[in-house]
Amino acid sequence: MANEIDLKLLNAEYLASKTIEKFGICSHEHIRVRDIAFALGATVIEQKISRAAASIVSVGNYATIRIPPMDSPERKKFSIAHELGHLVMNHVESIQKVCSDEDMMNWYQSSQETQANFFASELILPKNLVERRCDVAEVNFEPIIQIAKDFRSSLTTTAIKFVRLCPEKCAVVFSSRGKVRWFYKSPDWWPFIRRDKKLDKRTLAYDFFISKPMDKKPVEIDADAWIESNGINEIVEHSIGSPRHGLCAFYPLD
Repeated sequence: MANEIDLKLLNAEYLASKTIEKFGICSHEHIRVRDIAFALGATVIEQKISRAAASIVSVGNYATIRIPPMDSPERKKFSIAHELGHLVMNHVESIQKVCSDEDMMNWYQSSQETQANFFASELILPKNLVERRCDVAEVNFEPIIQIAKDFRSSLTTTAIKFVRLCPEKCAVVFSSRGKVRWFYKSPDWWPFIRRDKKLDKRTLAYDFFISKPMDKKPVEIDADAWIESNGINEIVEHSIGSPRHGLCAFYPLD
């Protein structure tokens, strides 16, 4: 999955940054998406939604955002920000727009859903507040976890933002059911990663999906277990998992 950022995605981030600027947000404690939504004319309602992750209804200058009450606080925050992205970018063309779980995980196209994800990412994790925290000596999940905790953002969203802003060559991989579903790489990352590839038995992520105890620390493994190595012998893998999926961050050893 290539992730060269096109103009529509950059514009989505720009609009989010202008929203941050408009409300004078200069600290992660000030990022209250429900208040931002209200100020932009959108009321947030927690309500069960059939076959959807979130939705927005917009009529005139008023809008209603619906999110499931059972979602985690981090997921609710992202869903609200995602729907605000649709509102700010005038994506609600026929009164209502309904977004699925798949839409919320779409980071690799130039669709309206990807644009809304980039808007949400910048609104929740503003570059000017996060970038310096991504400049680390060793790439692993520890700084990502801390940023996610401070900004009350999901690990997936935070990991993608981290990879984009980290000066080191690195990538994050999302896996489910023992396969690579998608990945996101830093701009100067060049080794090829294949989507839908079955996880190699040498990887930590593989251990997670066979319910084997997984090393919680970064581990050096053979590069070709994850990538088309092209001269890279080893990479450092750091994996974490949830009941439904796993995330892996890694970087090459020069």
